[in-house]
Amino acid sequence: MRSCRESLTLRTLLFLDEPTSGLDGQSSFMILQFLKTLASHGQSILCTIHQPSAALFAEFDQLLLLKGGGKVSLW
Repeated sequence: MRSCRESLTLRTLLFLDEPTSGLDGQSSFMILQFLKTLASHGQSILCTIHQPSAALFAEFDQLLLLKGGGKVSLW
């Protein structure tokens, strides 16, 4: 819990590489809800998600989609 409070007060960038990898749909949704709570308190979050479900995809507020070679496809 301490690290969560520190994240909320430090306002640093939280980078997560596939935080839902290997999780079932319900667990993935719970992780994303927690990240949204952090974001609503001012935490900046950057994460990579490969092949999210439609429900999980709909939870994101802002997206940056990349195509081959790291070129921006959609902002």
